[in-house]
Amino acid sequence: MAAEHLRGEEDRMPSTFIIVGRACSGKSTLAAWLCRRLPQPVAGLLTLCTGRDEAGALFSLQDLATGQLTPLGREETANPWNETGAAILQAALQSEAATILVDEAAPPRAQTPAWNEALAALLHSDRTVVLTVAKENLAAVRQLAAGREEISLDLDETAPEELRAALAQTLPPPLHVGVSVRLFREEKCFGSGPMQLLELVGRTGSLHQAAAAMGMAYSKAWKMLGELERQWNFPMLERRPGGTGGGGSLLTPRAWDLLRRYHALQWETEHAARQSFARWFGDL
Repeated sequence: MAAEHLRGEEDRMPSTFIIVGRACSGKSTLAAWLCRRLPQPVAGLLTLCTGRDEAGALFSLQDLATGQLTPLGREETANPWNETGAAILQAALQSEAATILVDEAAPPRAQTPAWNEALAALLHSDRTVVLTVAKENLAAVRQLAAGREEISLDLDETAPEELRAALAQTLPPPLHVGVSVRLFREEKCFGSGPMQLLELVGRTGSLHQAAAAMGMAYSKAWKMLGELERQWNFPMLERRPGGTGGGGSLLTPRAWDLLRRYHALQWETEHAARQSFARWFGDL
């Protein structure tokens, strides 16, 4: 188990935590949970689903230090990793961050020399590193981390809650601030649950698959969606009829805009909370 890998290893930090698993398996959620228990502060990048077209989901890189989003192109256009991704890692290494997160780390490629160099520098640094990696990219990324203490967490083999229980035995959480960003009218009309549901529909193109990824009954997901549309007074999904290519669902432009605004508010709120926490509780 993961906890067994960690026992007696605390004095040998930094470590590289590599989280692998299929798409929508909860890698990013586990990484965020883990980062709250590792040396603070945390810098690096997230990979967020911020759109979808006929070819599938579209993603953006978010700099944890600034909140800025940079759209990623398709596989053949990897410049954002080479330019923005490398700059984010370089800035993180120059900062006081003790832990650096790289969510859905791109593997080294011939067309991304700056990213390759920045990722290699990170994996040979004195920082604790958390990587989430697609299985097809694992070998290439792992090769760069050779020589570091590595802790692998495979979500295709072990459930996230089991991994969290094992890790919690040796990684007790430090004092930290937690912020829950929710929107209200007369009652709550948006929060982390609806955000996750919409994001997963955006990634998978299916409300069925999104509900399954959340461990939620389809009927509950359908009810949540209906309540969202009632509260916001616009459709969240565009339903595609079945046929030779199968049916599914796409987020409407207004739903994508809601997610974009919520992500921005969430980052700004959490950033302000961390700054206030450091000012008032940083000595504890």
